[in-house]
Amino acid sequence: MLLEIDHLSVRYRTRRGTLTAVDDVSLSLARGETVGLVGESGCGKSSLGRALVRLIDSDDGAVRLDGVDIARLDARRLLPWRRRMQMVFQDPLSALDPRKTVRKTLSLPLELHRIGTRADRRQRIDALLEQVGLAAHLADRLPHELSGGQRQRANIARALSIDPDIVVCDEPVSALDVSLQAQVLNLLADLQGQRGMAYLFISHDLAAVGHLADRIAVMYLGQIVEIVPRDKLWRDAAHPYTRLLLESIPSRSVRLSSQSDAAAAELPSPYDLPQGCRFRQRCPHAMPVCAQSDPAQSVLSAGHTVHCHLYGNGAPVLAAGVESAAIVNA
Repeated sequence: MLLEIDHLSVRYRTRRGTLTAVDDVSLSLARGETVGLVGESGCGKSSLGRALVRLIDSDDGAVRLDGVDIARLDARRLLPWRRRMQMVFQDPLSALDPRKTVRKTLSLPLELHRIGTRADRRQRIDALLEQVGLAAHLADRLPHELSGGQRQRANIARALSIDPDIVVCDEPVSALDVSLQAQVLNLLADLQGQRGMAYLFISHDLAAVGHLADRIAVMYLGQIVEIVPRDKLWRDAAHPYTRLLLESIPSRSVRLSSQSDAAAAELPSPYDLPQGCRFRQRCPHAMPVCAQSDPAQSVLSAGHTVHCHLYGNGAPVLAAGVESAAIVNA
């Protein structure tokens, strides 16, 4: 396995108290695989992505890249490993230095890691621009002189400039209009086919994730509640929260009143997390046990796991007369 996340936790100390953004998360990523990470805003997706590439430090757990725990390496020992993991940020304008041209921005990682001569770097950058669909003359432009789609392509080119094994894509298309979203998603898929890198694709948009991901990990209040293969997502989603996310897609399903109430309910505070299942206060199937203990992981099928008391033995135990959310197949 290329990347193994083992019981990772991230906490922020604020004046209000300790905010738990990522809580005991375990996840893996194989070479050439795309894992989609989905959930509502504020569930901890971006914090997990930033902890993986060491933009922030984790509090507990391990991040093993080819068996080496990089979560505890100091800056000097971490540098060679940084080359193997890069990030594409949500807002390409703020991710690019407004004072540097596209060419200078793309050359900085190459200079930092001492890759090639000046002539080699120039040739490499020209090839990168062509690969991400940017005209050569755009290399000498500043970020504000580019369109939103062009800026995101430059952002992707920078991430790929040092040939990483893993790219964390943090909401890479949410700031783009619909037509540009499709172009960037197709570009990411093509680049993965050419280079064989792995993606952790973070998004709140299940439709976008379903276009690219091999597996989908569903996150709620800092925890992974379900991991499901893409081809089983629409038909076999098990966790009530996953069903709620699916139902939120326009024209994807029939909205039931119980699910509508769950969608409108307020999320618990990450400063004061509830005991037991964190989704129980919004769940239409909540049982007394949900308030007493955290649900253990249940294996439903190959590659499909869920943390929910409804599946205590790997099979649904819905109470008689309780209606499950209706999900229409894609």
